[in-house]
Amino acid sequence: MRTLLLLALLALGCRTPRDVLPNHELSQDLGREVATSGSIEQPVINRTNAERKAAGLRPLIDSPQLAEAARRHAADMARRDKLAHEVDGRTAADRVKVAGFEYRSVGENIAWNQPTPTAAVDDWMKSSGHRKNLLGKEFTHIGVGMAVNAKGEPYWVQVFGTPR
Repeated sequence: MRTLLLLALLALGCRTPRDVLPNHELSQDLGREVATSGSIEQPVINRTNAERKAAGLRPLIDSPQLAEAARRHAADMARRDKLAHEVDGRTAADRVKVAGFEYRSVGENIAWNQPTPTAAVDDWMKSSGHRKNLLGKEFTHIGVGMAVNAKGEPYWVQVFGTPR
């Protein structure tokens, strides 16, 4: 699955964090967090669940379908060099359906150019709308994706959902 994701990202003209030039400051920050976590997505999930725990909420469950929707959207935004919740008339709800997640509720956080997973979550927590999603009591599941554009800038996506 990861091999297919990497091939899809490369075909779209996007790069993964490991493909960014090693002397680029952003890639060094990303590399440190990835090296300690084993994945670019897990630190975002861990930090999100830590924020939820601090707010007295249950942790979110990692969903492969929501992760697929998040990864695809991050790759699409990176390829287009455009930060947007709606692309070509498609919303987070549309992307989640395509990924096979039958939902009762869905939400999405996106971010651009934060140097690390921690920085992305910290910025979301400083924004009332993003914080509302991150701490949404209605959500039970999460998927995370990140893709890097040709300039080495990361696009981050969190997709939240509750199955039917």
